[in-house]
Amino acid sequence: MKFVINRDLLLLNLTYVSRALSTKTPMPVLTGIKIEAYENSVFLTASNNEISIQTIIKDKRQVRIEENGIVVVPGKYFIEIIRKIEAREVDFSTFEENIVKILADRSNFTLNALEKDNYPLISFADSETVVHMDVGNLKSIIRKTTFATSLSETRVILTGVSFVADDRKLEVIATDSFRLAKKYLINDVEFPKINAVIPSKSLDELNRIIDENETPIEIHFSPSKALFKYKNILFQTRLIDGSFPNTSNLIPVDFLTSIKFNKNEIIAAIERASLFTSLDSFCIIKFTLNSDKTIEIASTTNEIGAVKEEVIPLACSNVLHFQIAFSSKYILDAIKSMDSTEITIHFTGEIKPFIITGDYDVNLTQLILPVRVS
Repeated sequence: MKFVINRDLLLLNLTYVSRALSTKTPMPVLTGIKIEAYENSVFLTASNNEISIQTIIKDKRQVRIEENGIVVVPGKYFIEIIRKIEAREVDFSTFEENIVKILADRSNFTLNALEKDNYPLISFADSETVVHMDVGNLKSIIRKTTFATSLSETRVILTGVSFVADDRKLEVIATDSFRLAKKYLINDVEFPKINAVIPSKSLDELNRIIDENETPIEIHFSPSKALFKYKNILFQTRLIDGSFPNTSNLIPVDFLTSIKFNKNEIIAAIERASLFTSLDSFCIIKFTLNSDKTIEIASTTNEIGAVKEEVIPLACSNVLHFQIAFSSKYILDAIKSMDSTEITIHFTGEIKPFIITGDYDVNLTQLILPVRVS
């Protein structure tokens, strides 16, 4: 194998595939990046068994292939080499089957290659079940849902995000059983039937790769995996096997009161009120609606002290004495995910779930369970 490639282009693509590199694995070969050069293209592949990423470089102006071949290089060291060198072009070649030579200006590196025959065969095949989506919509889905997934492996299905499509509607739901984020899209054309649960960690990694632009993205669903095709990147993740819980009846429709706030003001007030709860994993604050329409947000920590914040809402549908307690982290995560400048919290009772909506987030609902406090 022998090729010459633009250093910046190579580094950019290595940055993409590095997100799938294994650090702890029973298969040492998965700590490597597979490099294939043929048909006027360079393919870079990395996998950790959860996600696999491949990029295809075929810009004839920036890559020249002189000899085809396949090699697996130690990923960590190869990326550091390319990151540190300052040459405009990198000359990459192999000899004696397992030695890699990297030349860049006056720098000369050699790397011992990993056993390429041990690298697993990874198929990035298309599926008949494919969704075409604007990349901005996908980034919005990820940002507004993945934070609500469970961090515990006790119920693995809750560590993923549910994608269900039928007719022209795609519904995306994440929950850890204490909170829920639900977003939907209405398409101009009919979606294929989809019922899949994608690991939230995979979606977060994908979100770090895709840009805020108008480039469309293809999502191919198969029984055990989902493949995202974006620009020259193939991002593949396994799906979580199992049945996602039915949440259709969890979101309330009748409310005791609905209170509208300026988004930034309520965020700042909750953050101040929860200053002393930062050392408490529960981060519980109390929220009280007074008869004069003012809102009191308070927290108490025996070891440190107490905080009280007063907020004047923009509107209140029904003034009554009302008190509820909940996790400040959960409500901050939910509110910060919203694009609206004004948000409304809809309460159903002091120990019943409440939801958060926004005028600019008509297809998004955030639900939080309160906690019982003395």
